[in-house]
Amino acid sequence: MVNFIKVFSLINFKMLKKYGFVLAVLALLGQQLCAQSVKFGATAGINFPTISAYDNPTHSLDQSKAYSNIKLGFIAEKQWPKLVLQSGLLLDGKGGKDIYINEETNTNRQKDSRLYYLQVPLNLLYRTQTKIGDLYFGGGVYAAYGLWGNYSLSGIIFDSDVDESDKAQFGNDENSDYKRTDYGINLKAEIRLLHGIGFELNYEYGLRNIASPGIYDDANLKTRNKVIGLGVSYLFKHK
Repeated sequence: MVNFIKVFSLINFKMLKKYGFVLAVLALLGQQLCAQSVKFGATAGINFPTISAYDNPTHSLDQSKAYSNIKLGFIAEKQWPKLVLQSGLLLDGKGGKDIYINEETNTNRQKDSRLYYLQVPLNLLYRTQTKIGDLYFGGGVYAAYGLWGNYSLSGIIFDSDVDESDKAQFGNDENSDYKRTDYGINLKAEIRLLHGIGFELNYEYGLRNIASPGIYDDANLKTRNKVIGLGVSYLFKHK
């Protein structure tokens, strides 16, 4: 029984250490949603994501081009006269066009990935009034959990032609394409009109290396999500 308790405690400690950031964000979100002064709304928009590799030891050409994806979900805000604490639950589309060229191995391939995450942002925004409405700007952090995705691969890899597509696998083993969780920082600006409709511009920079273990880690490649987004929001409770 004592050994079982020790093993159970060790497992819990490892899970807390691994997912502590996500749990902390969710706990803070739940605390804020219990406040009576919280206002709720919905948001939808278009993302222009990229997925890039860094610290490439082979000095090969690795490019990333943006494409379009979706963002939608709900938001929650706790407002003060000059500050706004904003969170929510989003379906956030990420991915990108990854072009890899290596003349030494005769590799010239393009990988188009569309990845979809359940994301919790937490932003602290400064609020100031204008003639047409309130202007918000600031930033914060986000935690995301990979739901599903797909990819297509085309070009030449090691002298061989390749043209395939499949579902993207999230996980932490060598059979996975990307790690399941992601986290990073947000920058955001929004103009909220007097009748509650807002127009926003945001930027997300992933801090976690989402490359799956295996060849990417062996090559010391660090793969991160980056997103530029445009969106429209509406507060159900507004002045």
